[in-house]
Amino acid sequence: MLKISRMSDYAIVLLTALARDETAQCNARALAETTGLTLPSVGKLLKTLTAQGLLISQQGRKGGYRLARSTHAISLAHIVEAIDGPIAMTDCFDASHDCGLELNCAVRPHWRAVNQGLHALLDDITLARLIQPAPPEPVLAVPVWFSKPRASSGERIKKTPEPATFQVK
Repeated sequence: MLKISRMSDYAIVLLTALARDETAQCNARALAETTGLTLPSVGKLLKTLTAQGLLISQQGRKGGYRLARSTHAISLAHIVEAIDGPIAMTDCFDASHDCGLELNCAVRPHWRAVNQGLHALLDDITLARLIQPAPPEPVLAVPVWFSKPRASSGERIKKTPEPATFQVK
């Protein structure tokens, strides 16, 4: 299964909470309460996200954290890369990994396209988009064919019933 790390997921939750009011500053304890994340996890993430330039921290009694950029300028790709490093499906594109198949690998060029597509998809989804109401889930209309009604006491049915539909969620 392909999935982002738990810490990246938590970072997205934190930044989305901050994005709901771009100008507000929040401290770690308030963010932990708002998001349901543990205070140690929130503290660790806030430190990392600040070091990576996604947050600005202000010390002091009225201090806290706020977004370093607008919600339109922070994408899922930025967040995942801040927490986990470069986005890649395989180690082929990480200079620190050595692959014994690299010289003869026929699929390496295809992985490049997959990696670029995944990065582009995550880069297209911004915090501004994540704080909007979610679109409704698609509803599948399934035709339900009723059996032909039976004639009673010798009477003949002339009309075939129309199919009915119901919604499946």
